[in-house]
Amino acid sequence: MFAGIDLTKLSNISTPDRTCLSVYLASPKSVYDLDKQLERAKQVLKRGGEKSETEHFEENAKIIKKHLAQNPMTSGSLCLFSCWILDFFEVYSLSVQVADDLRVDSSPYILPLAELQDDYEDVAVVVADNKKTRIFVVSSAVGGEEEVITGNVKNHVRKGGWSQQRYERRRDKQLLHYAREIVAALKELDQAESFRRIIFVGGKEILRIIYENLPPILQKRACKKAIDLSKGEHVINRDIMELFEEQERQSEEDLWEKIRAEYLRGGLGIVGLEGVLRAAKTGQIDSLLVDRTFKPKGKRCRDCEHLDGPGTETCTQCGSSSCFEVDLVNEIVELVKQSGGHVDLANPIDTLSQAGLIAALTRYKLY
Repeated sequence: MFAGIDLTKLSNISTPDRTCLSVYLASPKSVYDLDKQLERAKQVLKRGGEKSETEHFEENAKIIKKHLAQNPMTSGSLCLFSCWILDFFEVYSLSVQVADDLRVDSSPYILPLAELQDDYEDVAVVVADNKKTRIFVVSSAVGGEEEVITGNVKNHVRKGGWSQQRYERRRDKQLLHYAREIVAALKELDQAESFRRIIFVGGKEILRIIYENLPPILQKRACKKAIDLSKGEHVINRDIMELFEEQERQSEEDLWEKIRAEYLRGGLGIVGLEGVLRAAKTGQIDSLLVDRTFKPKGKRCRDCEHLDGPGTETCTQCGSSSCFEVDLVNEIVELVKQSGGHVDLANPIDTLSQAGLIAALTRYKLY
């Protein structure tokens, strides 16, 4: 499961030269084309790289091919990281399909994993009506064990008079007791599991009462949608995913608005690649927001390991011409993860695009 992959650990694996090989396999069929991809990458590396880098690549390729031969890939997607010189090798099975990719760099290529962790954050799901409630956590797009709470709250009655009023009062107490039992289960789950959101779907009446009884800290993480639970599991799951995606897009826009407001008042907001890169290098970024279509290239120096932005041929720190091209967003994500920051890869937002496609909130004011 990619939710448990330690990106901070991976981001700290680094060498001065391109000695790390990262391979992403979309499916078992991808293994058949891997030899061709590896050979092509080796030839490209020979023509434009250091001799030692080609030697490291060959050793990494051997390690990856040996692992796949001993552990045949039968389903799902896979990512493999190898750095022979550091005696580092990691393999992760992925529950969501990724694109085939092969990268040779000075560190593991973690950007696809950062996207998966951002897109499939752990979320608590509550499916409730007046009869029964199911509570479970979806982790890495896979549902966990369910807790079931029974309500058996009776329907409204149409008869008038005192008997109806007594019945309704009794029914209201039943609903309140039922809702508080659900809230108690959520509080307990919050202590045991890590999730940023709670999605409520089901009957409008019980959802309202549950929400009203949630503590403020859980209310801030909750979103709800009244749906007809009799439509079947497929429709319920579709509505849950739609609600999750709506909330994810909204959280991206909320973060951008917060960054923009801070930037306009001269506060903790940074917009544009140059400022974000500078802040990332000094470990000052608390939250990074990047348009997922943004693909800038930078340069890393083999001699002093300095990272430069686009448009440079020689190292701006030591003047060396021994530099190699890097994926700059991946480098920034690594730096943010190393300093304990949060990474959000967003769908296109017009005003973010106009501001340079990348922005951040810093931990303190930059001067």
